[in-house]
Amino acid sequence: MAAANSTKTAKKNVPGKPFEKGKSGNPRGRPKIPPDVRDMFKAATPAAAKLLIKTIDDEDAPLALRMDAAKTVIDRVYGKATQPIDGNLDATLQIVMSDEARELMG
Repeated sequence: MAAANSTKTAKKNVPGKPFEKGKSGNPRGRPKIPPDVRDMFKAATPAAAKLLIKTIDDEDAPLALRMDAAKTVIDRVYGKATQPIDGNLDATLQIVMSDEARELMG
């Protein structure tokens, strides 16, 4: 009965889904940024930093925009703040061993 049910509920084989075992869905990985584009971005970095600082100092700019600029600068200099893990951290770990395992442990 299980075999008959599995043929009814089995998903149709769609090309590319699921991936064959042992084969990546993205074998070449993320495409590299072309060196000339990377150089352009690196050259624009000082201007971007100056714009962030100018935005932070601009008292006429909306507070939310100034806060975003300040957060961006702090994140780049010090790294993003760690995120706390919510949940019950008072968990108990219980290890259950078979009689054979207890004998081996002595």
